Amino acid sequence: MKKLYAFAAAIILHSAILAQTVLTQGDMAVIGFNGDDPDVIKMVNLVNITAGTQVKITDNGYNGTALATTEGTDTWTAATDFPAGTVHTFTPTTVALGTTGDQIFLYQGTAAAPTFIFGFSSNNWITGTISTTTSRKPATLVTGSTALAFTTERDNGAYTIVANNAPKATLLTSIANQNNWNRTDTRITTFPVWTFSFGTLSTEPTAQPSNLTFTNVKSYNYNVTYTAASPAPSGYLVLRSEASAPSASPVDGVGYVVGDVVGNAVVMSSGTATTYLQRSVVSNTSYYYAVYAYNGSASTCNYRQTAPLTGSVTSLATMEGTYYSAVNPLNATFVTDLQNRVRAPYVKVSYDLYDETMVAEYSSREAPGGVRSLTCIYSGQTQTYSGVFAWTPNTIFSREHTWCVSWMPSGGGTSLNEYADQHHLFPINQNNANAVRSNHPLGIVATPISTYLEGKYGYDAAGNTVYEPRASHKGDAARAMLYMSMRYNGVSGFNWTFNNLNTVILPSYSEDPQDVNMLLSWHNSDLPDRYEISRNDYIQSIQQNRNPFVDHPDWVNYINFNTLMYQSPVMMSMLPAMTKSQNSDVKTEVILWPNPTSNEANLTIESSVDDVVTLQIYDLSGKLLTDVQSTILSGTTTIELDVDALATGFYVVKIAGEHLREEVKFRKQ
Repeated sequence: MKKLYAFAAAIILHSAILAQTVLTQGDMAVIGFNGDDPDVIKMVNLVNITAGTQVKITDNGYNGTALATTEGTDTWTAATDFPAGTVHTFTPTTVALGTTGDQIFLYQGTAAAPTFIFGFSSNNWITGTISTTTSRKPATLVTGSTALAFTTERDNGAYTIVANNAPKATLLTSIANQNNWNRTDTRITTFPVWTFSFGTLSTEPTAQPSNLTFTNVKSYNYNVTYTAASPAPSGYLVLRSEASAPSASPVDGVGYVVGDVVGNAVVMSSGTATTYLQRSVVSNTSYYYAVYAYNGSASTCNYRQTAPLTGSVTSLATMEGTYYSAVNPLNATFVTDLQNRVRAPYVKVSYDLYDETMVAEYSSREAPGGVRSLTCIYSGQTQTYSGVFAWTPNTIFSREHTWCVSWMPSGGGTSLNEYADQHHLFPINQNNANAVRSNHPLGIVATPISTYLEGKYGYDAAGNTVYEPRASHKGDAARAMLYMSMRYNGVSGFNWTFNNLNTVILPSYSEDPQDVNMLLSWHNSDLPDRYEISRNDYIQSIQQNRNPFVDHPDWVNYINFNTLMYQSPVMMSMLPAMTKSQNSDVKTEVILWPNPTSNEANLTIESSVDDVVTLQIYDLSGKLLTDVQSTILSGTTTIELDVDALATGFYVVKIAGEHLREEVKFRKQ
């Protein structure tokens, strides 16, 4: 009798084993994980699975032949029948995900002969010897479909597309795209509530649109137009990239929205429109386009992948034109001439319209998921929003007066031009940056009181209370303040000099002085980039005037901002810099002149030792343009730089030798 029971039990066990679903590549996928304790792995089955099906889960690496056995392996067993699209939460018992990199393999079979289902790595796949944090990619798994590896390690992550309805292959392509993941070094406490279903694609369009044209090209926007395909599809997806053409095609079954990332490109338009105004543009930049016709919507989208409509356009370098034709920095009347130039014409744009103008038309950018993003200029924080932007208290952002309203000798009433002047207004986090900066001068924080991301508040080396914005905004802030001082000094009899600011206004608030020399240093070391140049052009389009220190950074050399009197510089220099390298007894000073230049520039180098230096010229995108060597002797050496072939714009000369390390920025006009 006991033998009969044992035989029956064996039959039942054998039947259960036979009932398991045999899985292959892509039948399951990892969609979330926590490597910070306690570990969690989120999975989805993309085929129907019967009760009793077992899948092994391991963080062992694959060496090209077999799985290692130095780490953990757990077994997940289907408690019931699971229809395709079911999401599972698995808590490992022997698998322990590392916080400096690890991998997750789903497989059936044995470690020596695994049948891989899905492979996931928080580091790049490798080709050499594996470790506990790295692995080779199994040849049976396909990158971008059944295998996913991230270029930078993070401890925790989640697939970000919540509603998924597409064919299995399309879902795998979406899951295995690292751009569709949100990863963090902070443990995820609440994962998305994903849904997965399997739709049917619409019929692929038979033709692409044609005749891609770009008109009314400016430094900050342009019009994009193309001719509709025939027969007409459901719509068109427009991809835009920089530096090179779009590298990837849209995936069938995925309904993209503006801001979504496809390869190296971003979706700029999706729908039936065959013309639109392209914002999110900066000066002197080449943009590359690919336009795809599609039928269907969301999960039924079927894109015509072959021969998309392509083209490119380069935005204007500047729209300065003849704005300063009557201004000459060599004239003794230069300051007055410059003031008259920027004061008229001038159209006041209401402070209350800053979101409708600057935010909507220029400074916001597309972000994944059909939303837009705005960056705090002091801290670098990014705020996303949908629809029309709203200021605090509906968001965390407000508008920063770089020249504080309390500093304005006029009192800064909301009806005054200076209150609303967009040249010194920027979006900012209200509580953590704007309120912290308050009425304080800008400076270099040596002893922090508080920090928020890239913004600092505290004491400078002299013990003054200052606020330090992020490095990439220092030059922008300096130029905004220099502009305000020059533009409004003498208007209605008010004194906007830095002398008056530092001896009268700031002491009345018990504030320390604003160091104008430091502002000039920031201005020189952080010259206008393409974003700031096109921002200046955009402001002129609505306010009718320009910030001359963005257009002509060298003009600050002709103005004594303490008194706003004209001065004649001995030598034009954008960045005179004293440096000390490894040997504290070695001193070098570098001056580039004239600046701006037209066909050649001179580098005057004063050094206390002989040196052989490499001179490299880069554009602001980081592209190396020239690379030469030169010998400098103790004392003064002047080297001529041939810049005749350079296009109009800003450049960086990098100087490197045994004793000298310096960067000098200049403008080619």
